[in-house]
Amino acid sequence: MPEPSQNLTEKAGVVVFSRIVTTVIDLAIVIATIQILSKTDFAIIGYLLMVHEVARNLATLGFPESIFYFFERLGGSAKKGFTLQTTAILCVTALIAGLFILSVTYFAPTLLTEWDSDAITTVQTLLPLMALAAIFEIPTWPVTNVLLALDRQKQSAWYEMITSALILLMLVGPLALGFGLEVAIYGLVAYSVIRFVGSWVWLKLVMPEGKLSDSNISLKEQVNFSVPLGLSSLVNKINRYADKFVVSVLLPAASYAEYTVGAQEVPIIRVIPFAVGSVLISRYVAFQIEEKKEELLALWYKGVEKVSLLVVPLTILSIIIASDLISLVAESEDTNYRNAVIPFQIYNLIVLLRVTNYGSLLQAFGDTKGVFYLSLNLVLANIILSVPLTIYFGITGTAVGTLIANVYNWIITLKRIGGHMELPARKVLPFPYYLKVLGTAVLVGIPVWYSRFLLIDVSNDILGLVYSISIFLISFAVVGTLLNVISHRDWQQFKDWVMLKFLS
Repeated sequence: MPEPSQNLTEKAGVVVFSRIVTTVIDLAIVIATIQILSKTDFAIIGYLLMVHEVARNLATLGFPESIFYFFERLGGSAKKGFTLQTTAILCVTALIAGLFILSVTYFAPTLLTEWDSDAITTVQTLLPLMALAAIFEIPTWPVTNVLLALDRQKQSAWYEMITSALILLMLVGPLALGFGLEVAIYGLVAYSVIRFVGSWVWLKLVMPEGKLSDSNISLKEQVNFSVPLGLSSLVNKINRYADKFVVSVLLPAASYAEYTVGAQEVPIIRVIPFAVGSVLISRYVAFQIEEKKEELLALWYKGVEKVSLLVVPLTILSIIIASDLISLVAESEDTNYRNAVIPFQIYNLIVLLRVTNYGSLLQAFGDTKGVFYLSLNLVLANIILSVPLTIYFGITGTAVGTLIANVYNWIITLKRIGGHMELPARKVLPFPYYLKVLGTAVLVGIPVWYSRFLLIDVSNDILGLVYSISIFLISFAVVGTLLNVISHRDWQQFKDWVMLKFLS
């Protein structure tokens, strides 16, 4: 029988692995569309997907997350009933999301004042198809959480990877074959229908028998739990696009395309703290209920340290390779995205703050209002700072405004967590270790960055990437080990990860 710690490690491994794979697929979609489409067409499809994602998050409103909380209180047919109840709710909210997307169709000329008329007409033509895709896709959103709640982590991983691969096939496939945007969006609608039918069959195979009336959780109870979390999640998602909305309104379509390329946190890095946090949250709650403050702080510190050891050096590396990376994945003979490099580097400084899922600890203390307040505070600060900085400094100013807003909100977050843990803000995170990792990464990164441009021609982006990545990782491994930033146990856990032991 596996030890609890082993079970926790395995669950974390499966969740992180599947999120990384799906993130790689999502990144492949972005890279492929950049390479295939013109700047204007890329701006159009980026705008369509942005509206679709905002609508989806508006519709889900925390109901998929409620699966984790309520499933532990249900058994047998009641789980099936609660799943049907959740799906029924999302069928209704999916229709609302479709109406939201259609409303954007009507207001597109007002929102996209700097876009040319042909681009606006294309957006208005394709948005109704995006509404149809949302109506079919949104009711399937709880499936991943249902599989996780049923302790079917590997099935959950396969579900996420298969659905992500299907998007790549149905959306990018037509574009790669030379068809236009309309055919690609029809492909996205086909994906949503396939996902809807496939999800229904999958759940029917794994769920116990039951009917809607078997759910022991009232609709009011589920709404009261889900909506506060959903609102905070929605605001967080809106914040990811707040600066892009500002750029779309104030600057031309070409600038929006450049900012869309530059305003990206390296997604593979970003998923790590959130995936780990989703696994640790139950432990945080248990320690909080038992009033084991020292154990809670020790687990929190350990999680932050492990995530920092991955996130911090990878973030510094992403800043070093920014020029080569954007040149390789975004530029072609007809398109130039040089203006996206500095926004990309500024944007990824934000990732240095993402060494844990701060909201998971606030939820453990029952502070869902705090989670929502911090989300709202961030989006407001982002908009207030981004508008004037965009007007005066273009897309570089937009990125700076987003960075300042995130640092400001991070400080407030540490203070709020400190209030719950009865600690000053400076002790909420293990700053001595964090700064040691950051210092090591910067110490190694500066000579790597300088030598890349000294030894290799600027135009040779492939060789530049290979050189920078390999030399940085080797140097960080050696220096980090010598400075005891990386321990022997860290190396053993890394070996187990590379061998994918958590999947066996």
